Amino acid sequence: MPKLAKLSGIKRLHSYTILEAAGVTGVSDRTIRTWIKQGLPAMTDERPTLVRGDALIAFIKRQREARKSPLSPNEFYCLKCREARKPAGGLVDCTTNGTRAKLTAICETCGTIMHRPIAHNCLSVVSHTYDVTMVSKPIHSSATDHKTSTQNRH
Repeated sequence: MPKLAKLSGIKRLHSYTILEAAGVTGVSDRTIRTWIKQGLPAMTDERPTLVRGDALIAFIKRQREARKSPLSPNEFYCLKCREARKPAGGLVDCTTNGTRAKLTAICETCGTIMHRPIAHNCLSVVSHTYDVTMVSKPIHSSATDHKTSTQNRH
């Protein structure tokens, strides 16, 4: 899995060598060279090759935006298919936790379990489209868990 490049240490008005750019973003120098081949603006006429900080920030942000897959309210993102998918059979489980809910479904294409966090106020939109089963999550206190775990040891 690719490493996520850090934006926090990059200075907009600073020019970086390839090794410096790699160090400040937290990726390898090979990655920076690949980015230059993919269109990261760099000053390559002279040595060392320099990359402007503002160009580096813009390039990383464009990469992140290109990776995003917008979903409609009735879709899930399947990690195995790497696509937006609908639940198999229109069946969705919903587990609530305070103001948030987590929807769980099975991918109609590959059968992988998919999860999607959703706000309670958006739950009505999903329930009109799919058969939603509310799953109650039991609340355990840490004292009870500790007591049970100590009893299981003896």
